[in-house]
Amino acid sequence: SLDWKENATADSICQRVTSRVENGSIVLFHNDADHTPEALPTILKCLKDEGYEFVFISDLILKDNYEINHMGRQCKIKSDGE
Repeated sequence: SLDWKENATADSICQRVTSRVENGSIVLFHNDADHTPEALPTILKCLKDEGYEFVFISDLILKDNYEINHMGRQCKIKSDGE
């Protein structure tokens, strides 16, 4: 969200998040950012209207036979036979 940036506004935060989110996205917000409280209602409504669901992060993380690579993506762990 880059909500922590000095020049961030509620509109810029909303635009950044809603234009870049995709299935499985994890969006980070900071609790001490100036404009996040103002931006969140619009972001949540926009994403909900687009059909997105909000879940706990623990529901997104695949645990069995997966690892998170250097790019932050979940990848199936290859066994010796693969």
